Amino acid sequence: MKPLSLITLCLFLSACQNYDVATLTAIPPEVKQSIRAAVDNKHRPGVVIGLVNPTGSYFYSYGVTHANGEMPLSEHTQFATGSLTKLFTAALFETLESENVVSQHTLLADIWQGIDDGADTRLVYLVNHTAALPRDLSAETLAQNSTDRLLATLSRKADLPADDAYSSVGMAILGLALAEANKSCFEDQLNSEILTPLKLTSTGFEPDKALLAGRHHTTVAVKSVAGVPEVAYGAGGLYSTAADLSRFLKHQMQQTRHWGWKQYQDESFDAFFHGGDGNGHQAFIAFRPDNQVGVVLLSNSSADDALQDIALHLIDPRMSLPNFQHRPRQQLPEHALSLYAGHYRLKEDKEGNQITLGISDNRLVYRELTPAGDLVRQTPLHAIDEKTFELADVPVVITFENATNTSDATLQFENQAFTMVRVNQEQ
Repeated sequence: MKPLSLITLCLFLSACQNYDVATLTAIPPEVKQSIRAAVDNKHRPGVVIGLVNPTGSYFYSYGVTHANGEMPLSEHTQFATGSLTKLFTAALFETLESENVVSQHTLLADIWQGIDDGADTRLVYLVNHTAALPRDLSAETLAQNSTDRLLATLSRKADLPADDAYSSVGMAILGLALAEANKSCFEDQLNSEILTPLKLTSTGFEPDKALLAGRHHTTVAVKSVAGVPEVAYGAGGLYSTAADLSRFLKHQMQQTRHWGWKQYQDESFDAFFHGGDGNGHQAFIAFRPDNQVGVVLLSNSSADDALQDIALHLIDPRMSLPNFQHRPRQQLPEHALSLYAGHYRLKEDKEGNQITLGISDNRLVYRELTPAGDLVRQTPLHAIDEKTFELADVPVVITFENATNTSDATLQFENQAFTMVRVNQEQ
């Protein structure tokens, strides 16, 4: 899922519907219309949304479990939740703290005797992402399902608490630490302390094939799905449904502390939120304590677009709903992107700016310099198809003549068209 900051709320407020979400007894018609557009315009096979407020829980589903299939989605369809798993790990931490099994100040060195921890890490630093740990688990740790490799990241030197820095490593370690403190395994503890008491019967680390939606990028099926090893269970790997997540959300809204959640604050309200990307599934959950409104959004595609704005609209109806009239973005393999990496000039302006297309994070990046070498713009390009790309932040479309490593391109800016001629680097 795309990285989200609820700061965007204050950037996109407009004069759209301003109904009282806390009193709704159904998903609003305009929200349903936006969801239908997100599916009908081939951005994804389907979407499920859930609204929780003081009057009850309400769901709307549109689309199918698999592209070109016939099985409709529902609030009981199961999805990979990705990093939403971290909220369950945080909830387990809070529960075990209330049972005096651990405390915020419990040291990892108290749980694992003799561990090489260069920063005297306390559990609270793990749950609030202030433990100065890497963002992602290494490929070796995941491939080997290695607790030792994961715990080796603790050997860093740091003064804690460090600055807030989101860390899957920290949450994975927290999950292992909670299990070790109770002489159990993380999955069993989560089942006994969280999933069973809340009656989350369709939530777990093993998917239910009868309930599971297919995985897609836009409407293209994801063929190979990498499993999440047990060493990473504290950070990701749970499967769940909109119905289960709504029950979990209700429980979280009743808590006085909101461990693990990201927070947005402005002069109008506070909100807590978290997103998850399940390798072909998309998940988002958020709530406001002031009016006890929460929202769950699930999709069987990890398309990188404005889908989350639908959920944010229910958190604050002043935010505009997306219309999805644009063509959906695609994720091209790196070998396809590499055909276009290189240096270009505009045929119509030979002494003008230089354009370079490079690759970063499996995406083309547009970089434009003046003749003197000053940076004009650097921004990612979104693939629309194998030969068409859009700049991320300006209305520019680049279309290549052919999918080859010698192809020129047309750069379209509003009603103006320019020819991008490929040049050698020394030119």
